[in-house]
Amino acid sequence: MRSAALSAVILFCSLLFATTAEADRCQQVRAGLDIGSGTTKIAVARVNVCQLRIEKILYQDQRAVAWNEALAHSPDNQLSPAIAQAGATALRQLLSGAQRFHPERISGVATAVFRNASNGEAVIAQLQQQTGAAISIISQQQEAKLGFLSAKAALGDPGIRDEQLLVWDIGGGSMQMTAWRQAAGKPVADIYQGRLASVTLKNFILTVLKNQPDAASPNPIGSWRPSVLRFVQFYAANDVSPQIRQDVAGRRVIGIGGVHGFSIRNQLPGKPARYTLAALQQVSRQQVWKGDSELSGDYRATDVSNLLLVEGYMQALKINEVTIVEASLIQGVLLQ
Repeated sequence: MRSAALSAVILFCSLLFATTAEADRCQQVRAGLDIGSGTTKIAVARVNVCQLRIEKILYQDQRAVAWNEALAHSPDNQLSPAIAQAGATALRQLLSGAQRFHPERISGVATAVFRNASNGEAVIAQLQQQTGAAISIISQQQEAKLGFLSAKAALGDPGIRDEQLLVWDIGGGSMQMTAWRQAAGKPVADIYQGRLASVTLKNFILTVLKNQPDAASPNPIGSWRPSVLRFVQFYAANDVSPQIRQDVAGRRVIGIGGVHGFSIRNQLPGKPARYTLAALQQVSRQQVWKGDSELSGDYRATDVSNLLLVEGYMQALKINEVTIVEASLIQGVLLQ
């Protein structure tokens, strides 16, 4: 009896230690970077690498870096040494805050502005050398798929199927919509890769409508609101594929990225987790009459035009409601 009991105890302890060792092996602290066209973000998280699940966000922060603005005013389509230095400073500050959590891996992605700049690869190589972070420039299609992965991870609902969602990501220099569906028994990603985004619309208002290409901000937009909306609606109606328009009709639309999560949300009363087209229209009618002195934050030059960008797309694609999820590309970076 004693021998059998001892054997059982030994077996139990062995299983316990094995389970603990397996759990420890699956746990990893990772840092992820999202170097966007107007904002650089970081997050540190405890990740279950066996189940590909973010278990806890330990730290997150961001810095405004006007990469896209600098490129828009560049005479040679290059990112200047000044903006590269500002980007490096911001990145070092973010990484300094992350280091206290001792991440085992630091990786990141760079998006539209670095794809478009003729020296984008050289600037990213310089940032990697200066900071030690592994950063790669991703295609817009990769950006869309990574955004979908991030949004689904941030929702935290294992019962939600890919086919129920359409993820809408708007940055400074590009816009993505992503939906997955089954075709011939295989998953297929429908991806809209748009070039009209936060900074590009702001620049359109300044250069084409207002004829003020050297101005820093289009505010107040005022009576130009109908013209901006007509342009955005026309652009969306002709640029978005019929398949994406069909996907929109039967899915929950999830808004991620800085435009949805910060700019739009912060201008809506009560900073809601979801908003309707009607609510957006009501706010945009008020905000277009405000100048920069009546607005606040690092992104006030694009805040009001962001309202019109989203409003125009919602009208063109018949999107009645958007659910905001606090996700960027970082969740996807952490899980990859």
